[in-house]
Amino acid sequence: MFTGRFTAVVFLILGVAVEETVWAQDEPAPTVVARFEEATALSIDPTGRLYVADAGADVVRIMGRDGTERAVLGGAGTRAGQFDRPADVDPTNGQTLWVADAGNGRVQRFSEEGLYLEALPVGPAFREGRDQRALDDGRDGATVRGAGRPVAVASTSGDETFVLDGREDAVLKWDDQRRPERVLGARGQPGRTLERPVALALDGTRRLYVADQAAGAVFAFDLFGSLMKRLPISHLPDLRALTIHRKRLWIVCSGRVYVWAPRRGVTTVHEVDLSAPLVDAARRGDDVFLLTERHLYRRPSW
Repeated sequence: MFTGRFTAVVFLILGVAVEETVWAQDEPAPTVVARFEEATALSIDPTGRLYVADAGADVVRIMGRDGTERAVLGGAGTRAGQFDRPADVDPTNGQTLWVADAGNGRVQRFSEEGLYLEALPVGPAFREGRDQRALDDGRDGATVRGAGRPVAVASTSGDETFVLDGREDAVLKWDDQRRPERVLGARGQPGRTLERPVALALDGTRRLYVADQAAGAVFAFDLFGSLMKRLPISHLPDLRALTIHRKRLWIVCSGRVYVWAPRRGVTTVHEVDLSAPLVDAARRGDDVFLLTERHLYRRPSW
């Protein structure tokens, strides 16, 4: 049997932390439901479909909760629908899918059926307030490539799209007409807040969360890019991913998952004991899914 540790930590507004540790005995062992070459991200859509970006195979795999493969998007290449080391995936409301195509310097959007719709180039050529639509709307897609490295993508219900450029350490935003504007600036810009951002998450249409690995912290911004707060959680070691579940923010580190409830200001810490570091995590119903580079695990929810 698997013996895990459950740690509940309450963070007060003044920064004083009270920690209580409870050992959970005889928890069922996580079950391996899928294997990958080099998984980089996990997402779940409202219908329960799982999406895993596998950079080692240059594909996005779509699966059921038991790991049964339903579809595969991509394959190595530069043309529309092909990927070079996909880094992240956002299935939105289940009707469209965004993929951060890191090696090709772009994000691509697909229909629910997996049909290529468009691509947005990411990189220094991005200009705030530029009028023209910087996308491909049906050609082969090979010309839509940027010099950046998109490592995270998230979109709002209003079809605004946020992309984290890992090369510039900047967050880019496109409005619902795909007009670009830089939200959080690149290196060297005055008033810069972020050092090494690695993940994004959107809380509806109100708040953008950004995980900064160098700072060991998560920052909350409004959708115009103004800093709202630094989350009142002590140093977060080896930040990997962010996701929202039932208005709670899941903060994924290599060996722990922090679940922050913003209304109560309470953080619950779940230590994860697997054979490899965590890459991502997500919850659906009574299941928690834990992703490492090689395996996807399923276990009962915390």
